[in-house]
Amino acid sequence: MFRSLTCVTWVLQCTACGKHFVASNWDSYWIIRGLLACELVPAAECLVRNLLHLVDVWGFVPNGARQYYTNRSQPPLLSAMVLAVWNASNDDSLLADALPQLVRQHRYWNTGNKAVRVRAGGLGKKEDDERDGCDGIAGGSVKALNEGASEVFTFSRYYAELNEPRPESFREDVQLAAMAGVSGREAAALFCNVASAAESGWDFSSRWFVSGDGLQHTRTTQIVPADLNAWLYRMERDIAAIAAQLGAAQLQDEYMARASARLRGINAVMWSAADNCWHDLLLCESCGTMSSAQAQGTAFHFDNSVSPAGGAVYDVELRSGIFASNWVPLWCGCAEPGSALAEAAVLGLQVSGLIQPGGLLTSLYRSGEQWDAPNAWPPLVHMIIEAAVESGVTSGKALANQLADNWLHANLVAWQATGHMHEKYNGCVPGGIGRGGEYEPQVGFGWSNGVLMALLERKWKRAAHEI
Repeated sequence: MFRSLTCVTWVLQCTACGKHFVASNWDSYWIIRGLLACELVPAAECLVRNLLHLVDVWGFVPNGARQYYTNRSQPPLLSAMVLAVWNASNDDSLLADALPQLVRQHRYWNTGNKAVRVRAGGLGKKEDDERDGCDGIAGGSVKALNEGASEVFTFSRYYAELNEPRPESFREDVQLAAMAGVSGREAAALFCNVASAAESGWDFSSRWFVSGDGLQHTRTTQIVPADLNAWLYRMERDIAAIAAQLGAAQLQDEYMARASARLRGINAVMWSAADNCWHDLLLCESCGTMSSAQAQGTAFHFDNSVSPAGGAVYDVELRSGIFASNWVPLWCGCAEPGSALAEAAVLGLQVSGLIQPGGLLTSLYRSGEQWDAPNAWPPLVHMIIEAAVESGVTSGKALANQLADNWLHANLVAWQATGHMHEKYNGCVPGGIGRGGEYEPQVGFGWSNGVLMALLERKWKRAAHEI
């Protein structure tokens, strides 16, 4: 029933290692950054071309290079990988090969169930006794949105095309449905939401819990993620830049317009002046403009099979949980360097409580899931370091240096104690190993090694500049 075949054709396969002995989607960005730091440009290009081949076959980069992963993708970083390799090689043939595939990948994220239209303004603030997740804290209570209530924005969300247990975690999903006491369409909806959380890369986290604690309350498809839409904004700008390099002026203009529209929505609807960060949105079930027919296939109906009909528009509420993902838009360029918005975002990060001696906490909430406290994940650490540096804010550079030094020290302590690099670490304890989740902690590890090499390269350059 479920075929486990690899889907890549190029000779070199770079994998995350450990349990994930297969070419993975978003892991590949940090593997590439590590390869480039080691001046292994041909290897990095080969990995990018593997991923481009997957888009050629499937229309998107699956979660991993196995057929059972083709029901979902992962965070869309392919354009960033292409440009990272091109910046090292200056080979325009890579851009020419990549451009049509990047357009296809972008289409995947902006059509069907993944695309949602939301109205700014929301339904106001819920009372404290209606808060969601981790005793009313994680994933978020919700806040009233910024003013400008009548404007409609188009965003993207995670939405796996799967209404049954994940093939690679079949037993766990069946047990979860049994524990939740659901069957039939309710179980299908839960399976879709769990697979959609896997598509986010954050499998699993209190970030996706709605109206309760625990995996049975995972409602990923009901959430519009700030980081996903920031990555897509960056992708749109990347496609425009590649089109400009290749002389495709019409495509350049189209994607600059797309980027501009998305950025306006991100900053109008997702930015929180109270927390100085960007928050996820919660799609509201009481959307007055949606008929029952329009709601079919959304997070509010159990079949999860078709797109909302008739251009349905959702009311939304702003989630308020503190997660490292809240500052990913800074990495994606959603605030102009040196601007008041960038300065506010850096300040928000400084006082968030996420910066710890062992790195960057994924969240402030101890749910027992691996994408929550006290775990610190290499890709999040690296994005936040680069975001702080590129913010154009003086205090941001100091924060980046502190976090980078803490992370390098923690990696060294763990390696000296265990002889391994690890998939995740304990952000509160330098050298502590990350725990939690549905599988044993993994060693290897692709993105951990890549982030380490990228940060060492940065540290060497910093030292040379200071000398």
